[in-house]
Amino acid sequence: MDIYVKKAIIHQFSPDDTDLYLADKFLNITPKIEEYLRKKIERVYSDEARTGIFEEDNPFLEMISDDLLETSVAVANRWKEEFVVSENQKTNDLVFIQFSKEGVDHFAFLRIALRETLTHLGGEVDNPIKLTQNNLPGFGTGADEALVINLQSRKYHLIEKRIKYNGTFLNYFSENLLQAQPKISPKKSIKALEKTAQKIAESFNTDDFQFQSKVKSAIFNHIEEENKLSPEKLADDLFDDNLTARLSFIDQVKEAVPEPVTFEEIDASRQLKKFENQKLSLSNGIELIVPNNVYEDAESVEFILNENGTYSILIKNIEDIQSK
Repeated sequence: MDIYVKKAIIHQFSPDDTDLYLADKFLNITPKIEEYLRKKIERVYSDEARTGIFEEDNPFLEMISDDLLETSVAVANRWKEEFVVSENQKTNDLVFIQFSKEGVDHFAFLRIALRETLTHLGGEVDNPIKLTQNNLPGFGTGADEALVINLQSRKYHLIEKRIKYNGTFLNYFSENLLQAQPKISPKKSIKALEKTAQKIAESFNTDDFQFQSKVKSAIFNHIEEENKLSPEKLADDLFDDNLTARLSFIDQVKEAVPEPVTFEEIDASRQLKKFENQKLSLSNGIELIVPNNVYEDAESVEFILNENGTYSILIKNIEDIQSK
């Protein structure tokens, strides 16, 4: 992912007086700071991101200009108006970034909750371990909330956390701040597809380990081969011999997943890793991890249903066995 950080500025929100501390200077982008910000941006393009395209007259989009300082102050104040009702507030850094990705200008807004951390102070003899406040999370940790906008296409990626207000959880970021309706994330979409497939299979008494393995294989193959997941195509794979089940599956998922789950500009590696192997836990305590391509090959693995209702698993053509 070719990302070049141009400018960045950090404001801070304090829960003590629910006030903003506004910076008036841009960050000095050293190599380490550039790496830190770039890694935070890269993590927005994950399977947890909700995506959408802003309308041209969207009020939030209209706040964004070439002047990053002016934009950051306007957005920070609007964000505070919506976030201040949250029942669980911490000190937050509000990071605003102008960057280019693959040569296209982008805007990013990151909310990063600061942490308490134990620090070893080398000069202290009696008590070298101190609890320090307002520490940024590490390089490998994503922002608590993040918004990235392609300024050319108006497409956005959003990592959102709900806030609690009067006992109710609110999607304050998308609904109130952005005034937009992004798609649900690929991760949640796939969970919805899995859950619905299992529900349909149960209703037709076909929800056994072989069906669950079939679901994993189908999801993996569609993502790997097409970089997307169509509910209709998945239904064809899972319920190929049952028209009623296919139609029921499509009907029940259409509200949560109304269109194909796409991984355009989304890192699909976590989903591929999740579904690349079949993991079987047997009643005798044996656990098997079998790659999909091996699991689907009858010349490698065979499941035999015995007359007494038990299963035997025949693993074939093993050239070498190692103990790990």
